[in-house]
Amino acid sequence: MIRLGDIFGSKRRQAAIDEKRLAFYMGYAFSHAIQVQHLLAPGELTVPYVVYWDKETPVPVPYPAATQHESVANAQSAREQATSGSGWSSGREGAITQSNGAKMDVLVIEGWVPGLDVPLEVFVYYRKDPFRLIQGFLWKAHAQVRKDGPSFMAEFKRGILAQSFGQQCMETIDNAERVQFVS
Repeated sequence: MIRLGDIFGSKRRQAAIDEKRLAFYMGYAFSHAIQVQHLLAPGELTVPYVVYWDKETPVPVPYPAATQHESVANAQSAREQATSGSGWSSGREGAITQSNGAKMDVLVIEGWVPGLDVPLEVFVYYRKDPFRLIQGFLWKAHAQVRKDGPSFMAEFKRGILAQSFGQQCMETIDNAERVQFVS
């Protein structure tokens, strides 16, 4: 029997995932989120945004709406329809319910590059009034990426520093509230 392989393209080949680009894009979106938090007046919310990428060129686009829920839905819909460029990253506010039922504010940063089945997500706890981070990045488990954590985080930091607020963002990270564990 002669094997012809996949001459008709019936088997879809998985594109190589550019983890460095993904990390860079997400770092940039994170720095943008920190910058926005520093500009908000008390009681204001971040307008969800998507940063569309053409290699190293970012194009941030906010998605304002009458409600935060509509704004998040508009941004998610726009991301799903993005067909050109080398990927996207996005940021928004959210809340995570703790085991005791209390809700804690989080910044939600997502990123996608070609070849990725679903976006990668990271959550960062923070407090408002005055704004400050609560130490630590909580990465959602993902089967396709973050196999080399230190290399990924080096590119994430490079993305932070590429954004205009990058240096101040790094200072905000350095001054994050330390997590207190009770034993």
